[in-house]
Amino acid sequence: MTDLSRFQHPRFARMYQRISAESELRGTAEHRDRALTGLTGRVIEIGAGNGLNFAHYPHTVAEVVAVEPDDTLRRLADTN
Repeated sequence: MTDLSRFQHPRFARMYQRISAESELRGTAEHRDRALTGLTGRVIEIGAGNGLNFAHYPHTVAEVVAVEPDDTLRRLADTN
């Protein structure tokens, strides 16, 4: 496995978690729904962040393969 240490930004990850949670409540959820509408089959999500997109994939998506290099954000994505 590749060394991902240069991609670790824990301060950014903590800030991103707070900002994205608030943003989701203020309307980002609708944008996610629109952006993901029409997807089918297997989806590869590059830079999954904290995984907030996961709940918005339509039922026509059979599998999501998500990649997130930041350890903190990846752990948060695993819970979503």
